[in-house]
Amino acid sequence: MHKTNRSFVTFIALLVLLSTLTGTAFAAPPTPRAKWTVMVYISGDNNLEDYVVKDIEMELAPTGSSANVQVVALADRGPGYDKSRDDWQTTKLYHVTQGMIANSASAVADWGERNMGDPQTLIDFVTWAKVNYPADHYALYFWGHGWSWHPGWVMEDDTDDDTLDYDETKDALPSLGFIDVVGYDGCNMASIEILTLWHGHATALTGSQEWVGWDGIEYDVVLEQLAANPNMIADQVAIVTSQSATSDKTWSAVAADGRLDALFTAVDQWSVALNNGLAANRKKYTTAFGATRAFAQAPMDKDLYDMAFEIKRNVTDTTIKARSQAVMDAFASVVLHERHVSQYSEAHGITIYHPSKANQKMDHAYYLTLDFALQTHWDEFLNAYVP
Repeated sequence: MHKTNRSFVTFIALLVLLSTLTGTAFAAPPTPRAKWTVMVYISGDNNLEDYVVKDIEMELAPTGSSANVQVVALADRGPGYDKSRDDWQTTKLYHVTQGMIANSASAVADWGERNMGDPQTLIDFVTWAKVNYPADHYALYFWGHGWSWHPGWVMEDDTDDDTLDYDETKDALPSLGFIDVVGYDGCNMASIEILTLWHGHATALTGSQEWVGWDGIEYDVVLEQLAANPNMIADQVAIVTSQSATSDKTWSAVAADGRLDALFTAVDQWSVALNNGLAANRKKYTTAFGATRAFAQAPMDKDLYDMAFEIKRNVTDTTIKARSQAVMDAFASVVLHERHVSQYSEAHGITIYHPSKANQKMDHAYYLTLDFALQTHWDEFLNAYVP
């Protein structure tokens, strides 16, 4: 018993020291281990601020936390949009309890003006949540603006004029540890490029191929079902999340673990075949790409499955047709759930970057540094097709 007590004291002392060094609040001792800890990273220091308090009170707090499911949120607001709940404008940490009011008094800690586009803020939040609310499984939701891998869009923070870009999230991953479910409550995040980012660091990812409206993920639906069945596995939580987003044009839940390997291999081999057949099939490619489902405000984001379908339909080369079919076949083990409105019938849950014209090659140099570009021949094909 003496050794156990000494270890516990040492553990608490380390937490206190860490808190002193980082300015981050840590509860001591942590709560008993839960089944799930749900973490919501709310980047509302922008024109989405009006929905920060609403989503905490109307979607997170109706169910709140329990012994089996702990709910925490890091929420940042800014000046000029929403004056509710004592008009707090800093970054507050909440352990969400049932019926909680999202004011200053309810916050576990006030972290001051924190930059939600700084990966250290994300690391501090996830570290705090895992230390104070340990669980068998973790879900991390990114609430805010988004646009896939493009720099300058994801988790926009107006006060600090910053965003949480792909390379910054990648650098943070070792410090975050494994996350069972990653959800993006922001526009155009269900891309193969973002899947590659989380490949091996999460079990499943959920998000929309299209821009997201004010509703997005309905956290109250997710938490109610998770509270009723805290033994859900990661796939089930991702599916429930995808099913909850009924107000948006598209949403999907996709495997981010080893099940992605077959899709990556298929896309890589498809890319090589497309490049090899470019001289003979350029016009047919252009017809196929023109018929592929694209997405509003991002015409260079195209549905991967539909693109493979259109290529197969338009070319006669047997190798290209076979490689296209392999891409479509790989979707069966990767896409866990997908929903879309009727006019988006060609959507299948995952987009891929494909500029059809030179003026659509936005941030192309940055794209070439992404893991997906480095690990497949897709970028070589793009460079050959649209020089």
